[in-house]
Parts: sequence; C-alpha cells; structure tokens
Amino acid sequence: MEPAPIRCVPSCVLLLSMAVLSACSAEKTETKTNPATQPVPVMVAPVMQKNVPLTLQAMGNAETCHAVSIKARVDGELLKSHITDGQEVQQGQALFDLDDRPYQHRLKQLKANLDRDLALLENARSKEQRQAVLNKQNIASEETLTALVSSRQAAEATVSADRAALAEGEMQLGFTRITAPLTGMAGRILIQPGNLIKANDANPLVTLHQMDPMCITFTVAEPHLNTIRANHAKKPLTLEIFPNRENDSPIPGTLLSLDNAVDRQTGTIRLKAQARNEDRRLWPGLFVTLSLKLIDRPEALVIPTRAVLTGSAGPFVYVVKADQSVETRALTITKEDKEETVITSGVAAGETVVTVGQWRLKPGSQVELPKTNHENTNQK
Repeated sequence: MEPAPIRCVPSCVLLLSMAVLSACSAEKTETKTNPATQPVPVMVAPVMQKNVPLTLQAMGNAETCHAVSIKARVDGELLKSHITDGQEVQQGQALFDLDDRPYQHRLKQLKANLDRDLALLENARSKEQRQAVLNKQNIASEETLTALVSSRQAAEATVSADRAALAEGEMQLGFTRITAPLTGMAGRILIQPGNLIKANDANPLVTLHQMDPMCITFTVAEPHLNTIRANHAKKPLTLEIFPNRENDSPIPGTLLSLDNAVDRQTGTIRLKAQARNEDRRLWPGLFVTLSLKLIDRPEALVIPTRAVLTGSAGPFVYVVKADQSVETRALTITKEDKEETVITSGVAAGETVVTVGQWRLKPGSQVELPKTNHENTNQK
C-alpha cells in the first residue's frame, strides 16, 4: 500500500489562527489586570453640619482649694488624738485634746477675782449713795462725794477688766480642744500624744486638705488670653477634666480665675478652675488633662477624622460623586480630635466622603458602596 499523502496547511491560515489566539489572550490579561474597570469597595460617611464648641486642650494639676495646718493656740501637753492618718473629718469635729487643768484653775481664779471686785463695787456704790443723801442735807462736803464717785468708777472699771479676763480664760480653756476648721482629709499626724505643745509652733499637728470641691490649675498659651477674658466676662467658662486614661467619663468644672500676669519665660497664663469631687476621682497633686470650652460654633462642618488623608499639599479627602466616582478635595481644618474633624472649607454639607479604603483610590476611581448607605459614625 502506498502511504497517505501529507497535506500541508497554508502558512497564512496558521499565522491567522495564532494572531487570533494571541489577541484573545491579551484581551483577557488586560481585563484581569486593569483595576480601573473594577469598583473599589469602600466605607463612606456624610458631611454633617452641627453645633460644635470651640475648645482649648490643656494639661494641669489637681490641688486642694483650701489647706489648713493645724496648730495649737495655747501651751500644754497633748493628751489625746481623736483622728488617725488619712481620716476624713467634718467641720467642727474634735481633733486633739490638750491638758486643760491649768486653764481650769486659772479660770477659777479669775471668777474669784470678779466676785471680789463685784463686792467692792457694791460697797462703793452704797457709800456714794449715802454720801449723796448727806450732801442734799448739807451735812457732808462736796469733796467727800467726789472722792466716793471716783472710787465707784474705779471699782466699775476693775469689774469690767475682770470680766474681760474671765472671757479670755474661758476662750483659752476652749482652745485646749482643737477642732477641724473645715471638712476635708487629714494627712499624717506629726505630733503624738504625750508631747508638750507650744502655741503657734513651727511644726503643725496635722494638715487638713479640702477634697470637695477640688481646684485645677493649668496654663494656656498667651495668644488665647484675650479670647478667654472676653468670653469669661460674659459668663463663667466651663471645662471637662479627665483625671486618667482608663476612665473616659469627664468631670465637669468651672473656670474660677486668671492669673494677673503672663509668665515671660514660657509665654503662658495660669488659670484656676473648680470641680466637684464627691467620688474622690481627683486627688491633690494628680496630673490631669482638660478641655476648656470657649464658644459654640453653630452649623460647623464635621467629618470623621479617619476620612482625612495628608498629602504633599496638606490634608484632603476623597468625595464620592453622583456617578460613584471619586475626586480629591483639599481641606482647611479648624479642629481635629480622635473621632471628629471640624473643617472650614473643602466640602459641603450633605456630601459623602470615603472613610475606609481610600488608600486604593485615585481621582476618577469607581467605588462600590456598602449595602448600608453610610458608615455608622459618632456624628449624632
């Protein structure tokens, strides 16, 4: 048998087939690698318009509004301490007792002196009255009556001095019991019972710190001084105090006063505020952060802070247009914190900004919005 003849495919047909296969492969590759044809999934949020307070952030220290060093006002032996270290005391509560026996004896002596001088005064008055009767009858001389009048007046002065001395003795006897002049917390007791105490000694018995309300001292930069003074003159400014990072709930406070001079070395002004401290979250010497509210900015434009990006020209955001493409907008930021950013210009109320996924975008990119129209934000 003769072998079957070999049929040759024309080279033009072969080349055409290869060109078609190559074109299809290139089209599939381009379709797979071109990101412009694939929408980018993102999260978005609306530009809100609401009232936002203008605040100043500062750091300060809590300190007691009133501190009293307890000292004895009379000399004597310290007999008893009614309190312990760190105890909270009420105004008028007994703190210490001194030996009062010397003052009781002194008081008895002063009372006896008063009784004696009262008897002498009564005798002087009686003599004066008898002499006055005799003078009316022209029996006694005028000089004798004048002398008796002087004796009676001297006796009255002596009685007045005795009464003043008696009042002072009673007061000194009262000073042998030392009481709390304010409600607060006692520090460490520095002098124990059995020691001799001198009046107004250099070393106090104990120091009391008022714990409620508590004062806060802090400083702000000099350029804010005029704004603070102008707004504080209208009504007392309020602030929020954050005593620690673990507890996010702020403590409300009120600005009390401004220092009367700017610190020339630091260019700052010292301010003092006051806050209630029933739960003792504030403690003397505690380091705190605070936010001082100056004024309210009505209808301010607010966007989530996570939507803001930073480029070579400054902060910007991606804004979603009606055709679900994006464009960049440069921003002018007024205030920025962890959750929200207040802006002056760049976007308008009601527009939509990208908050998640913007790193995959470029101007003109198509985006795929989530089923829920906007991201849940804190802008209520």
